[in-house]
Amino acid sequence: MSSSVSMVSVKLWSKEYERELLLVRILSDEELICIAAESGLVEYRELCKEVSGRRAYVSNDVRKKLVKDIVEKVSDEKLVEAFKKVKPRVYPEDVPFRGNHYTYYGNGDLQLISSWSDAKRDVFEVLEKGGERVYAFLKALVELTEEMLKNKDTRFCYLYGPDYGSILGRMREILGRFEPLTPRDFLILKAAKIYYKSGSRRNPAHSIPLEIIPAVKEVLEEWKRSKGGAHY
Repeated sequence: MSSSVSMVSVKLWSKEYERELLLVRILSDEELICIAAESGLVEYRELCKEVSGRRAYVSNDVRKKLVKDIVEKVSDEKLVEAFKKVKPRVYPEDVPFRGNHYTYYGNGDLQLISSWSDAKRDVFEVLEKGGERVYAFLKALVELTEEMLKNKDTRFCYLYGPDYGSILGRMREILGRFEPLTPRDFLILKAAKIYYKSGSRRNPAHSIPLEIIPAVKEVLEEWKRSKGGAHY
């Protein structure tokens, strides 16, 4: 499955799509090469030896082929063993990968379990603390991210989320009034590991881990219903 496939077009949340998200989000270029090699894809072994222990950069086309090969040719068991050997770092730092098929907190310990229940719990807790203002922020962030995924590949959307101006505009549409987040709101969201700052110093942005979007959407709907079906 190509990295250019958008989340919006995925009718059923497949393990293959989530594996793509895992590889795209977590692995640097040299880690991706060595994960492929350690997973049994022998054509990447020499390249892994060359890049081992140092930073490496490959073209976007090569990276997409690496992801495609691992998604299509490697078993879960081989992938777990490769993660143990390579021990990739978590990116963004301190934000675990909590998918429906894969969970990764770092240190090479890739688990074949769902963490959506944990993500849902954390989303519900931040909604209870931040109320409709945080609801509107998360809803806006999810909607704008899904719109980005129609035109951008998954790697881009992990690195560059929507800008704050666009989020505030969507929040105004959702709430019917202007109500930005407070510094405390951002701290709560970051502590729950369902949000992180992305982009660059020149072009700051805000992101949600793509792998938890379906879980977040479910909680947003449940929370809205629990408040009596508010107008937003």
